[in-house]
Amino acid sequence: MQATQSLADAAKDTIQREFDRAESNDPIVLWWDDGNYLEDILQQACTDLSVPLKTAEKTPLELRADPVDGEQVWYVPHVKEPADKEGDYDWFRDVQHTGSEVEMSIEDLTVHVFGSEQLQAWELKNATQTDDPQQRREIARILHDQLTGGQLPTLEQLRTRIVTGGYTDPVAFVLENGWADINDDSGTIEDMKDLLTSEGVDAVANETEPTGIVTGTRRWAVAEWLIHAGASPDQFPTKFRTETAGAHDLPELKSVLNNTASPGRIADRYLGEAVWPEVIRDVDDPWELVECLVDAALEHRLWEEWHASFEAGDYEECLNRAETRFEVLRGSEGFHGEYKGAFGPDNAWTQTWEQAAEVARLAHRLDTWDEGAADDVVSLYADEDEGTWQIDNAVLNLVVSGEPETSLPGDHPATESLDDLRTQLQSEYVDYLEDLGDLVTETVEAGAPFIEDDHAYQFFTKESAGLESGQTVALFVIDALRLDLARQLADELREYVATMPADAPEFAIEESVWLGTLPSETEFGKAALTPGEVQMFDVSLVNGDLQPLRNNKRVTLNRRESLLNGDGWTVTREEDEGWQSTRVAYFKNDLDNIGEKELSDLEGMLARRVESLAEFIGEKLEQGEWDQAYILTDHGFVLLPHHIKPEKISRPGEQTDSGRRWIAGEDVDEDSPGVLLDSSTRLGYLDANVSVLASPLKRFRKQGVGDARFYHGGLLPQEFVLDFISITQG
Repeated sequence: MQATQSLADAAKDTIQREFDRAESNDPIVLWWDDGNYLEDILQQACTDLSVPLKTAEKTPLELRADPVDGEQVWYVPHVKEPADKEGDYDWFRDVQHTGSEVEMSIEDLTVHVFGSEQLQAWELKNATQTDDPQQRREIARILHDQLTGGQLPTLEQLRTRIVTGGYTDPVAFVLENGWADINDDSGTIEDMKDLLTSEGVDAVANETEPTGIVTGTRRWAVAEWLIHAGASPDQFPTKFRTETAGAHDLPELKSVLNNTASPGRIADRYLGEAVWPEVIRDVDDPWELVECLVDAALEHRLWEEWHASFEAGDYEECLNRAETRFEVLRGSEGFHGEYKGAFGPDNAWTQTWEQAAEVARLAHRLDTWDEGAADDVVSLYADEDEGTWQIDNAVLNLVVSGEPETSLPGDHPATESLDDLRTQLQSEYVDYLEDLGDLVTETVEAGAPFIEDDHAYQFFTKESAGLESGQTVALFVIDALRLDLARQLADELREYVATMPADAPEFAIEESVWLGTLPSETEFGKAALTPGEVQMFDVSLVNGDLQPLRNNKRVTLNRRESLLNGDGWTVTREEDEGWQSTRVAYFKNDLDNIGEKELSDLEGMLARRVESLAEFIGEKLEQGEWDQAYILTDHGFVLLPHHIKPEKISRPGEQTDSGRRWIAGEDVDEDSPGVLLDSSTRLGYLDANVSVLASPLKRFRKQGVGDARFYHGGLLPQEFVLDFISITQG
């Protein structure tokens, strides 16, 4: 019962047969198509016959315009006498005598592709007649798709596709769609049951209703996947036992996931319902079945076992298990960005386990951060591979990833435990910040803490070779770019330049650790990033005010721009203006502004801003105008969890100037609150007594300063240990 020709070949044979019968030497075949599904089919047939095809766009009378000689086909995309159109089409009587009329729809033409099986094909046509326009469009689509390709179907395959809406596998159809719109008459029920049992679904053999057939098929498929993943067939009733052909044999539900356009619907159905709880309950180690993506009973037990391991402090095992579950739920990405055989990255189950992995990773880092081999606080924090900057980044990402478990069914155990874990880790994060502050304090009090490090005020001198090479150079000075965000920005830029067109310039992107100017506030940090001799920059008390000075003059905003202009730099704050110069210094303060405004989605806005910065800088690089570029920043920041508020402490009487996190004055000493930075610290630029807070939970009381959880100005590494990015063309 295989189709013997395509629709186009059947149309070509029909047209040729009508030409051969015609009385005229220049016959016209007038084809009436009920439904307008055959235009491209007739176009192909006419092309093969080398005859013109004229199509009536609005009215059949158009076909008489611009007459041509020779054999030809006229096509009218509706029935000969449509009920919704006025007119008498008898004026085509001459065509009947000189050529021929064909009244044939796509269903009629389908009969002709089966040759000797036309009687059964007519039965197929009659069985699929429908007055529903949407159903007819779907049937026509199936006929068109199946009968125009290289591999032509059998009549049975075509019937199955039409009955199931496009499926050739009845098991896959029921698993994805249930009974859907299939007729529920006794004959159809028996036919479907026969199809399913012929595919090995013995569980439905005695069912007599569509609901029972659907339920049995789905329970059978879940059992099949559990057995495929490693469960013993003996744990299931006999009619649900299946045999697998090894690791390369796909369970039916896995095959459905490979082909479905709605993986989320599959997840909701098969992970939202416990199918074999008694079997899962008796499994010794549910993690042996982790590759099975169905059955809420398994999903719940996996989470409960994972949570128990977390509570026991076995974070590495929790990380490995959560990553494994996340990866199998997500699936592997295809060439076109699609995910087959699983639920993809945007599904609530996938995202919940992804966050579980991040929770375990963060817990492990918080548990072990002080066990590293780093011998100084800067390396401890900023080491590219092992540094504790990753803790800050993980906490930010944990908040950004939201509450995926709230989209799960209410009986999923993650809905009760995951939020508590997030809160617990954020509290532990504050403990980590306090311990890190103590470590910084000890480091400073030991004397000369940072003499081996590069300082931001030295940048124009230490990078003079690149800055003064005579090439085109761009400086991107981004306010408040914390070290972890800078590293994220560098990684996104690497991805950007890696995907540039082949004829675009190539760039090398490197990172280096620098120390920002203390106190870690914008005025001092930005002033340090100005050209001039290293020894001519200092931070001093002038009439009681702490001021950044270059050449003994205060570096204000205007003076900063004047110093840059005097060194040949064009200063701009616009993305599209001021870039015509060969040396451009671009300043952007929005990260600091976002933080200071304490917006509700602060973490998300910071993360998205880094993405937009990468795109903006990448576009500037892609234009090919810059031989060298640097991404600099003035300071970092601390971002406390939502539920944490810093303590406001009074400013002592000995201070003559202060900020949120520092005080300065001639009489400020080691008895003042905070960590004293004086001549003994040998910072090279600080010519004043300044006491800076290292505790994350303290700030000085100051009018106009709120209880912000976003702050800087102090001595935590997050506030002053920076990552500068160098980008070199070629």
